[in-house]
Amino acid sequence: MGKLQEVLMLDHESELIPSQIYSTLIESVREVLVGTQIVQRIGPESIPGSSIDIDLNTKDAMVVEQTSEASEFFKSTAGAETINMKPVKYTVDIQISREMIEDSKFSLVEWQIQEAGYQFAKKMDALIMAQIKTGADANTVAHATSSGSAMTLANITATMKFLEADGYTPSHMIVNAGAAEDLRNMDTFVEADKLGSRETFERGLVGRVFGMNVIETNQAALDTTYDYCLLVDSRHALILAEKRPISIAKYNQENKDIVGIAVSARFKARYKRKEACAYVYCTV
Repeated sequence: MGKLQEVLMLDHESELIPSQIYSTLIESVREVLVGTQIVQRIGPESIPGSSIDIDLNTKDAMVVEQTSEASEFFKSTAGAETINMKPVKYTVDIQISREMIEDSKFSLVEWQIQEAGYQFAKKMDALIMAQIKTGADANTVAHATSSGSAMTLANITATMKFLEADGYTPSHMIVNAGAAEDLRNMDTFVEADKLGSRETFERGLVGRVFGMNVIETNQAALDTTYDYCLLVDSRHALILAEKRPISIAKYNQENKDIVGIAVSARFKARYKRKEACAYVYCTV
């Protein structure tokens, strides 16, 4: 903390009175970021060009059949499908005057860099969350359940069935604030795990229900029309191709007394297997 000496006149005599200045910026609230906890990441070393092909084994493409004695073997091979991912560039150019740096009570450049890092992570997280709905909607029969004006236990279990019918195991249920309110009013969820653990505050974990980690984050608020419960099998649902991690380059504009911070990243989020994604929605 810095100190400011103020001169006050008391009984016609000057007296120096030290006054404390709080020199640490009070941060804004941070959203719980879930995406990187449930996504498979592919780093720059695995992406030599501008894009990457991901080969996925086609489920049950090979078929085994009974054959009679001395008959020709039944012919069948395993199958694969390929998805192409081309990382997209995201940027922010931060410009600060030298006067602002000189007059600041805290490390202005460091704060700007930290905030940029968080906003990039939040952007990445939002794109990952959106891919859960995109993947669910891409199924021949959309893996989505309307729950009217409130989340219900029956609709959640019905949505779990979408994944389980295709051989996947729902591992995470990610909910926004409105959906979390409905869940907290269900005895099943309240009895499953009382709130208050350290992990609740650090990672947004609400509890475990039906074997799923239930996590609350406003990143699951995909739009302003509906509340969402997003369900995934985290082993198979999502993939992130990261060509350039968050990179920072400082520069100066001497003729303007400007210190610049150029922040960039190149990444692409996509659902990996659409059958491993599902969601429940209800009106706000």
